[in-house]
Amino acid sequence: MKSASDSVILSWPSYREGRCPHSKFIEGARNEMAQTLLTRSGYELKKKQLEEYRQILFERIPNRLRRAAEHGRELRENKEYLDIMREQEFYELEVSRLEELLDNAQILEDEQISTEFVGLGSRVILEDRGLNRVDTLELVSPAEADLEHRKISVESPVGVALIGHHVGEQVEVVLPTGKSAIYRILGIERRG
Repeated sequence: MKSASDSVILSWPSYREGRCPHSKFIEGARNEMAQTLLTRSGYELKKKQLEEYRQILFERIPNRLRRAAEHGRELRENKEYLDIMREQEFYELEVSRLEELLDNAQILEDEQISTEFVGLGSRVILEDRGLNRVDTLELVSPAEADLEHRKISVESPVGVALIGHHVGEQVEVVLPTGKSAIYRILGIERRG
């Protein structure tokens, strides 16, 4: 894990175009390796997920494999055993992916998140002008995106359109469907 003040390369269009207010954290290269900028809460969530996956991989799955092997059939023909092996492969890949993500993560601390403009980590209160509806979204890195909890990626069409804007501004977003939506920014907050 590195601090957000280390130099990194990120592939987010807004950062490359210099529209992101956090671009001072994202200059140059370090060992030619792309880093992932995570909010503190996103980092902690991924860390918890890694521990959960390790427990499944190193405790639960071996026990289930032993029980399935005890059924006495040849293992090549034991469907339960083969299914558990596939599940084990999934968790091995996920543990590896999460370890790499966390090892290369840079943390954007809450106090680094501005309430003056929209950026990574901002909680944005939006009015959808077409639907006359107010919604609150949190802009996060692609690794943290979770639509169920209203966390959208800064690489999403809405995220890209909002980056760098201020309270009171209207933003037009071209959605993946090809239609446009117009949002007015009612507020920008830190996660709290």
